[in-house]
Parts: sequence; structure tokens; C-alpha cells
Amino acid sequence: MSASYPKDPHMSLSQFGLYDIALAVAQDEAHLWGDDGGLNLFLTETVDILRREAQSMALLCATRTGERARIFSLWGTWSEALRESELFEGLSRVADVWVFGAPDINWNMAGVVPVAVPNGSPFELERGVVIDAQSFGVAFLTREGGYLDPSNPLETRYYEGFLSVRSDAIEIASGRLAALLKLPALPNRWVDHELQNSWISRLNRCLLEELETQRLSARARADELARVRVDLELSREESEKLEAMVRGYVGGQTWHEVQNAMRGGHENVADLERERLTICFCDLVGFTKMSSRLSPPDIASLLNDHFARLFNIVRAHGGTIDKFIGDAMLAYFPEPVEAFQASKKMVLESRTVRVGGEFILPIQVRVGLNTGEVTLANLGVSEYRQRTVLGEAVNFAQRMQSSAPPQAVMMSEETMRHIPHTMIRTLEPVRVEIKGRRDPVEAYVWNQSTERRDEVSDRLAIRSSLLSGQTRTTLADRLRKRD
Repeated sequence: MSASYPKDPHMSLSQFGLYDIALAVAQDEAHLWGDDGGLNLFLTETVDILRREAQSMALLCATRTGERARIFSLWGTWSEALRESELFEGLSRVADVWVFGAPDINWNMAGVVPVAVPNGSPFELERGVVIDAQSFGVAFLTREGGYLDPSNPLETRYYEGFLSVRSDAIEIASGRLAALLKLPALPNRWVDHELQNSWISRLNRCLLEELETQRLSARARADELARVRVDLELSREESEKLEAMVRGYVGGQTWHEVQNAMRGGHENVADLERERLTICFCDLVGFTKMSSRLSPPDIASLLNDHFARLFNIVRAHGGTIDKFIGDAMLAYFPEPVEAFQASKKMVLESRTVRVGGEFILPIQVRVGLNTGEVTLANLGVSEYRQRTVLGEAVNFAQRMQSSAPPQAVMMSEETMRHIPHTMIRTLEPVRVEIKGRRDPVEAYVWNQSTERRDEVSDRLAIRSSLLSGQTRTTLADRLRKRD
């Protein structure tokens, strides 16, 4: 990411802001998703909702882990921040809170430290919040962009920026503010994924509700304003940017299903009918033993590096990641051939992982494939739901994975039937004992030695073809024939 800590740690508040971090995150996310680069658009009420939800996470963090988070809250003025005095009073009991804003009134709230923003500072136009704790963090950074309706600036002011739970963005933003306030760095960072996922799920619901509210509000304004076309276009752009942000949290396919449900007036995403998919399980070999020698932050760094590689492989072959389960990944593919190609890449490219950016560890994986009828269903309660594939085909794919040798792909006979012979001509069937099955089942194993046998077979076939052809002539003979 191009954003970084300030070169001068004694730089004053009048000399730098945080908005460039949002720009850097947007560029990185655009490169990752293959979309056009761009920031998200937020109305004032959306900024308030996201800031409030982020700040409330510090309460859950304290309850769950006992940590005292740092909250850096960015406002226009101190008086605006004091409207949330009840929330800040509760937060100050479990977190260290700093409020940035123009000092338009005397500050009278104990337990919360006000920071005066001088005229001309980049912070004058910035809004958001940075939450930093050892196990959880979020950076919500925006800057005032203008007005949707210049005739009504108070109600139509909008902000451009980004919300991220990326550790690099959080550390840079928190690091700048900590340097400004002369605070020590937080030690022993790690990520509580369960806490983070719970917060993201809650945030998704708030954003979807806010998105629907804004759509209805845009339609109402369109009926009242003479410039209907302009208002609707602006509302559409805002919705698209909000949708792009939410899509990154819930996943591409699930997001499209949520959109369709909303358009159809449904409160829930319906379970899909049974569909034929190829299920892929990928698991790290010896992870339990490996993790016993690592600290929690190093374990998280190892898994994140490994999962990032798997995500890119699955997406490149048209697949969808269903979930990460500990050190394992469950994904599904519409096409068995693409699933097989992706699985081979997982084995070939999963040789090492980077831990904490400091050292590299060797790893091995096992991959299992099975093709069959599955159901894409909603599991959980209204407050927390998970969309996942269910069926015997899923369980059998996991059995294939657990039976596979290290650095190999084991596929079921059903998957094998859908793979072109030219891709698997050297594979031989093996008999595998599968839990829950009385008799051994037939499966096929691919590994690097299989790949080398295919290459040797191809070269021998080419050599045989050349040797069995017509008698070769020298280049000089061929040139004389042309003359």
C-alpha cells in the first residue's frame, strides 16, 4: 500500500491527515477485485451509522477479551461529537477515547480526551473513526466531497472514503495518530476472526437497511424536485458504491442473491434447489503440530498468506469459496475441469507461506474433489446467518481430502468422469477406505510425479511421431530443391 507512517514523528496536526490511507486502500482493493479504482460515497447519516457501529465494537472487544481499545473519533466540531455523549461515556469505561474536531465549545465530558483541530488542517474535512486493539481493529476514513443538492447542503452533504478491517490500513492510521499523541505502539497484535466476522455480519445488516432507506428517500426526493434525472443518477452512484463495499464482506455470489431477494421484496435469501457442483476441500498437512510452535499472531499471518493464495486460485477458475474452517478451505465450482485445474495449482503453488513478513515456512496440502448434487442453504438465526453448501457430495469430498497423500489431489470416480482423458491419461485408480462406507471406493490421485509422467509421455509421443515420418533432409538440400 502506498500510504505510510509520516517521516517526521513530530509532525503537527495541521500538517497531515488520514485520507491518503483511504485512497491507497481503494487502489489495492480495486486491483484485487479487478474493478475500476474508486472510493465509496457516504451521506452524513451513513457516516454516523458506520462510526457508531465501529465504536460500539470496542464494548464487545472489552467484554470478550478484556482489552482496552483505542478509539480515535474524527468529527467536524466538538459540539457535534457531544451529541453522542451517552455513547462516549459508556465507551470511556472500557476504552481510551480521543475526539478530534474544531473547538467550538468548552469540553465538559470526563474520560474522553478532546483534540483541537486547527483551521487549515486536513482533518477539518475528514470524518470517521479508527479503532485499534490487539485483537480487533477498523479504519473508517472519509473526506467531505460536496453536496448532492446545493440548494439543501445540510441534508445532502456527502463524503468519499473507505471502510477497512485490513491490518495494514489500521496500523498506519493508528500509528500516525499515536505518533501525534505520543502514545506507545500496541504490542502483540492478533486477529479475533470470530469477533471480526460477528461485527461484519452486524454491519452488513445495518448497511443493507440504510441502503434501502436511502433508495426510498431518493425516490421521494425525485417526486418533489424538478431535476428528477440528476437526483436519481446521484442516488444510483451512491448505491453502487455502497453495494461495492458490502459485496467485499459478504462475497460476490451471496451479494447477488441478496440483491435479487431485495428486488423481489423478500426478507430472506431463499435456499436454492439442488444443483450439481464439484466440491473442493483443501487442508494444511500437520497444521496442529506447526501451530504449537508459533504465536497466535504468527498463526494468523500464516493462514492469511495461505488463504490469499487459495482465494486467487479459486476465483481465477470460476469457483466460489464457501468458508474457511480452521486451516481448511471449502470451495465449489460449476465445472469439474476448472475444479481440477484449480486443485493442481493449490498443490503446485502451496510450497511455502510467509509468517509475519519476516520468515518463510515450508507447507504441504491435501486436496479432495467430488462432484454431485448439493443444496446451497441458509444456516443460523436471524442475527447471524451463513450461506453454505450441504449434501452427501460435500461430506464425500472431505473424505477424499482426508485420504489424500500430502501434496496431492484425490478425486472421486464421479469427478474423474467429467475430466478429459488427455488431462488424466496417466492416472491409475486406487482403492480407498472411506469412513461410513462398508467397502473400499475407487478414487484417483494426482501429484507432481503424475505431471512429470504426462510430460515424459508427451515428449516420447512427439519423438516417436518424428522418427516414424519421412526421411529428413538437410537444410542445404531443401534450399537446392527450391532453386
